[in-house]
Amino acid sequence: MTDFFPVALDAAHYQFVGLLGFALYVAMYTCLSLRIVHSDQIRYFLGNLTAATMVLISLSHEFNLASALIQMFWITMSIPAIVLRLAHRRSDRRADAATRAASRAAAKDPRRPAASEWTAQAPRATTGRECDPEEPAARGYRIDTAA
Repeated sequence: MTDFFPVALDAAHYQFVGLLGFALYVAMYTCLSLRIVHSDQIRYFLGNLTAATMVLISLSHEFNLASALIQMFWITMSIPAIVLRLAHRRSDRRADAATRAASRAAAKDPRRPAASEWTAQAPRATTGRECDPEEPAARGYRIDTAA
């Protein structure tokens, strides 16, 4: 089989790289199962990407189509997942920065209530039919305005 790497490695080196990829797959799945790593974290996808790349490197020495296809699938799915999570992390940082800026602005303006005070001061929703119980209309008296 033709090797794709310019450095001359013997079969044992390729097999060792493939075994490291296998060990990384198993380690990532174990960490996922034990909730050490979560499936929405970048390091989960980085681990799968690295493992798939290592196994694909080992397959360049002794090719197996089915194994190569599954490794290419993992690589193809891991790259967009990493990019999406990095973009999401960047947008979260922007939102956090905007929230901090708004909090600082609220702290500097004494007329503007802080977010924690706003819910306590917010008017309650009314139906428009409620009135003061001391008013005659609330007690059931009819008020004639034409006199």
